[in-house]
Amino acid sequence: MKKRGREFKSLGQILVNEPRAFPGALLNVIRRSLRTLWDARGGGCYAFGFVLTFIWLEIRMFVDDIFEATSIGNFFSEQLLEMLFRYIGESFQNTIKAFIWPVYVIEASPQWGTGFLIVFYFVFTRLLKAPLEAWLFHDDESPGETRSASSEVPNDC
Repeated sequence: MKKRGREFKSLGQILVNEPRAFPGALLNVIRRSLRTLWDARGGGCYAFGFVLTFIWLEIRMFVDDIFEATSIGNFFSEQLLEMLFRYIGESFQNTIKAFIWPVYVIEASPQWGTGFLIVFYFVFTRLLKAPLEAWLFHDDESPGETRSASSEVPNDC
């Protein structure tokens, strides 16, 4: 929590002092967060699906909040008040939902869902994993070195 607090404080200072550097700094914070999720879920096909599902659920939750607000002021006042309670609870629910992302794929189309997951695994390991890890770990020396060697061998889903 302290690390996240320092990151957000640093982002605020960058936004005030160097507004042009803010998008790059924000991208680095987002990249580190995605990298943490990626590593926590094993760094393979399952991790990719988890991260995509979690991001989709969080964006959908945020967009729903925007459309439910009656005005801009109402949106920000509700977000500030509800963030401590509802947003944290819904983010926890989204995390649990993201854990079972393959179920959603199979549930969408029972006949084609399993086939899609198998094809997705092979496409991911052959085409997507190496460039994705290069983007996630481009500024981190130690994991990038070990990952570049291991990304040649398709292994986990």
